[in-house]
Amino acid sequence: MRSERFHAVWLVILAITCAFVCACGKAERAAPSPAAGGATAERAPAAAPEPPAPSAATPAPSSRRIIRTAEMSVETDAAEVAVGKLTTLADAKGGFVVSSETSRSKDADGAETVSTTIVFRVPVATFDDALAAVRAMGSRVSSEKVTGQDVTEEYVDLEARIRAQRAVEEQYLAILKEAKTIPDILAVQQKLGEVRTEIERAEGRRRYLESQTSLSTITVHLARHIGAVDASGPGFGRSISEAGHDAIAVGIAIINGAIRLVGVLLPVGLLVGVPAWLLVRTWRRRRASAWRA
Repeated sequence: MRSERFHAVWLVILAITCAFVCACGKAERAAPSPAAGGATAERAPAAAPEPPAPSAATPAPSSRRIIRTAEMSVETDAAEVAVGKLTTLADAKGGFVVSSETSRSKDADGAETVSTTIVFRVPVATFDDALAAVRAMGSRVSSEKVTGQDVTEEYVDLEARIRAQRAVEEQYLAILKEAKTIPDILAVQQKLGEVRTEIERAEGRRRYLESQTSLSTITVHLARHIGAVDASGPGFGRSISEAGHDAIAVGIAIINGAIRLVGVLLPVGLLVGVPAWLLVRTWRRRRASAWRA
């Protein structure tokens, strides 16, 4: 009887132990693993993706980007006609006029001087031809300056930065699709906005460089040409004209001097001359009376 009770107690203990082991095994299988994450576990914010390193490729000589500009001072007898020719030249070369400014002034000899500054842009392929055409428009080129700025390295760097930022943008978009909580969504959107701002800034600079390297800028200063005869002195006709002006000026000066002289002597005559004349007249009368007596 005692043996049967002992065996029954051991069977109950063994059953409880087996039930406890099975329950622990189910709990371990139901618990989420750290790699997969549980349904109730909080999602950790995704780390910011690292942009891929831009590749530094050496551009070929034919693909170099150079900003070319020129500034010239040209003397011409007809500045207004030259402006029309420059406008036609810009259109013929596939370019356009950026600005045009004209000023007029008179010299001491009465001649009028017309100065014009015109700025136009032409495709870089026609830059040299346009300069040759401008030189041929005037009688003399008093000054000329041509410059070139190589921006190839900056342009290549901008393209690499744009590609890298585009890759980061795609990664943030993928993270944004998987984000579940509002803080995660806002954080990813903020980073996405910063990346897009950098892309727009780099693309704007790239467009500027493309515009500057595809079209060259030429600034032309036009002025009236001064010939050798005009520079040596006035001609015969101008001498006669100036002599007539001088004669009139001298006559006017003499008349003005006489008027001023009368204005000065008249008060002197009234204050000094009239009393003196009266004294002389009185003295003569007395003398004449003395002789008669």
